[in-house]
Amino acid sequence: MADNPFTETARKAQAAPDRQGRNRDWWETKPMTYADWVAEDRLPKDEVDFLAIEEYVQRTGPWLQDWFERLEIAGQSCLDLGSGSGIFSTFLARHKATVTAMDLTQAGVELTRRTTRFFGVEAQVIRGDAERQPFGDDSFDFVYSWGVLHHTSNMDNALREVSRILKPGGRGMMMVYHKTSIVYYLHGMFWLIFRRKLFSGETLSSVQRFYTDGFYHRYLTKSDLGGLLRGAGLEVDAFHSTQYEKKILPVIPSWLDRALKKRFGMCLIAEFTKPRTEALGEKPL
Repeated sequence: MADNPFTETARKAQAAPDRQGRNRDWWETKPMTYADWVAEDRLPKDEVDFLAIEEYVQRTGPWLQDWFERLEIAGQSCLDLGSGSGIFSTFLARHKATVTAMDLTQAGVELTRRTTRFFGVEAQVIRGDAERQPFGDDSFDFVYSWGVLHHTSNMDNALREVSRILKPGGRGMMMVYHKTSIVYYLHGMFWLIFRRKLFSGETLSSVQRFYTDGFYHRYLTKSDLGGLLRGAGLEVDAFHSTQYEKKILPVIPSWLDRALKKRFGMCLIAEFTKPRTEALGEKPL
């Protein structure tokens, strides 16, 4: 069987000399623009394309749209970690935050600059590695990362960096792929059984490379993610589960679809805080 877009891109990126270089090369080839993964020309060209990205994200992510409506970050310093298309940088800037957008790839940097410029918002856009972030300690009030950190080569390092650059009392929100999700098992069993990967020695974990974006890709449980965050010195404030607009199973009623997504959706979200520490003999607030 011919390579699909995920395995073909990973095969080409394998030539990079280091782990994070392979990650970078994958996303340079397939920047996140919400275009179909088989598309070669993925970059927005005009007003129609930029507005289509905004409309797609708002329409397919009702949970995220509600979260942004409640978000209060006016006047705060905010990092969009792994900015990709730049659309989330524009949402953060519209909430009157001082936004820094960082992406591992030059494609992401250029795309974020174009997107923020198109929507008329200000953001400092830089290229940088989530595992070695080019910021001083305690630099940001808020860190936002949607669908990024499960793709980095060393997630422990990336989360320790998030903790380092957050101010004491600073907050954050991140989304990763949810292992305790219906999609994880449905897709996995489809590839193992109907695509016969089981007979090639693949497992439910390894077969994800055939249908999941990125050179590296992890699916995590709440326990997995909570342990990683706490290990980095961050406190988990809340977990959420959600999924995009398309129904988990096409034949089920809408109320059941919403209930399943709330518990078994493919997006696992954590809201977290960097604890305040004692300083100059004072007790934590």
